[in-house]
Amino acid sequence: MYKLLALAASASALIAPAPKTAPAALRAAELPEGASRPFGFWDPFGFSTYGSERTQAWFKAAELKHSRVAMAACTGWITTELGFRWPGAYDLAGHKFADVPGGLAAEAVFRDNSGMVQILFTAGLLEFWGELQKPHYMSGGKPGNFKLLWDPVGFTAAMPEAELKVRRQRELNNGRLAMIGAASFWSATYLDGSVPALTGTGF
Repeated sequence: MYKLLALAASASALIAPAPKTAPAALRAAELPEGASRPFGFWDPFGFSTYGSERTQAWFKAAELKHSRVAMAACTGWITTELGFRWPGAYDLAGHKFADVPGGLAAEAVFRDNSGMVQILFTAGLLEFWGELQKPHYMSGGKPGNFKLLWDPVGFTAAMPEAELKVRRQRELNNGRLAMIGAASFWSATYLDGSVPALTGTGF
């Protein structure tokens, strides 16, 4: 009996382990592209039917870009409103991060010096870099695929495609929420009481 158990254990060691992809992730991967539970595919204005496949690829790339910018904006907005600042100066003229106000007031400060130039230069560089990717995102490539910025050491290299699809959708969901969040911060800054949850918070 013991020999049979030992033999079975030895045989099981030779069997490839089951994929680590969770059943929930597999179910999510079966959803149409752009859809997520519990809402499914939501497109009340029919934007997903406009134009050609290249048009749709451009739409998807634009949404992903705006999602990432919005996530960075929300993170920056919250951290600066909480009083956190980078140490030192952000340009050769000696302008300090510590003197930059939070929220939209920071834009006026950066506009008057090289801070805004740095932001626009970085955004333009990323845009230019993205257009040089092969294959192009409008010709079958993946939008937002900056290999040197996303996973440069290859943590996702061996990840199943189903899991990658789920993670890409999670990023997009977070970005969509961040766009709503950034718009809420903006609205609460200019229109008192327009976002009840932020009333009196300083945002």
